[in-house]
Amino acid sequence: MGFLKRLFGKKEKPIKKEFTEEEHEKDYELKSEGLENVLGKMHNLVGHAIIPFAIGGAVDMYYFPNHIKGTGFATMELLDPDGNGPKKNRIGTYELVAFTKHDYNESEEI
Repeated sequence: MGFLKRLFGKKEKPIKKEFTEEEHEKDYELKSEGLENVLGKMHNLVGHAIIPFAIGGAVDMYYFPNHIKGTGFATMELLDPDGNGPKKNRIGTYELVAFTKHDYNESEEI
């Protein structure tokens, strides 16, 4: 019985901390700076999700076309300002970064 209760029992969700606008702005600045140190200057275009990640939608994508051949893109909202985020693993919590060999082409913007 104990096994089934652990497997199917109700799990309490941790209380999520609310952050101030200043904390979110500082978090954005630090993430931008860190990503730009590795990927070069961020493009001013952001791929915004129709439904925000905070309420169950997709993540926004930030583009980095200025440092590598092709384009890098990254998330910047998986981690809260205090570092909590996706399920922790042996390397910690994380944002996602991906790359394509395709150059960013401003003439194809909608």
